[in-house]
Amino acid sequence: MNKLSLPQYDLETTLLGGQAFNWDFEDGYFYGFTSTKAIKLKINGEELFWQTYPRKDDLHFLKKYLKLDTDYKKILKKIEKDRYIKSAIKKYPNLRLLNQDFEQTLLSFMISSNNNISSIRKIIRMLNEKFGKSITIDGKKIFLFPRTEVLANAKLDDLLGCKLGFRAKYLKGAAQYILKTELQNKIKKLSESTARNTLKEINGVGDKITDCVLVFSLGFENVTPLDIWGKRFLIQFYKLNPKMKYEEMRAWTQSYFGGYAGWAGQFLYEYIRNL
Repeated sequence: MNKLSLPQYDLETTLLGGQAFNWDFEDGYFYGFTSTKAIKLKINGEELFWQTYPRKDDLHFLKKYLKLDTDYKKILKKIEKDRYIKSAIKKYPNLRLLNQDFEQTLLSFMISSNNNISSIRKIIRMLNEKFGKSITIDGKKIFLFPRTEVLANAKLDDLLGCKLGFRAKYLKGAAQYILKTELQNKIKKLSESTARNTLKEINGVGDKITDCVLVFSLGFENVTPLDIWGKRFLIQFYKLNPKMKYEEMRAWTQSYFGGYAGWAGQFLYEYIRNL
């Protein structure tokens, strides 16, 4: 395996928390997947041992995915504004944001609608086994996330067999929409507001899913998704009115956290749901 220095990086909370569903920890290693590759990681102190498959030694992908060029100290300085966020950072020092594939992020968070993390992970792995390719690493078979065109052409009954429930038709529809509009190529060129409006044109995609895609995939670091936990920390810690509209709460976070609401939100999300 390759080795690189990885100081100030909480790999476990970052990979296994609520921003990604494509990682497992087994026998001391993190195993991850996209629709085209598998990743094997092992952390030892401040050293990261890593490999990518089937294309070996893809350091460009790893650096981009883990956002290794981030000025972490600058971000912390911007968001450490009160005792709540300071407590969250103290409990989860070195938590990071990921830069994930757009299509996989969108489709995965569509599965998250009215669902918990454990269930989301199980459904995604059922989809992988049913529709994805596989790569064998050290005798371990890793199923990859299904390609968008495969999901677009999947039979609805086969999708329902993966425990998607009402989400099945939305997932298939979103995959078809991505292909029809070539959204993968266009979305990264759009402004935050235009990208948000574009994503919300997809059936089954609302404010929360849109904001997950914006921050976890498209790099809009001043966006934080406001699910039940996000709204809870705003109401409980910052005394926002529970009757505020979603967009009003989002605007408050963007103003308060100095351009890095996505980072602050991830710290506070992990903090409040584990109190």
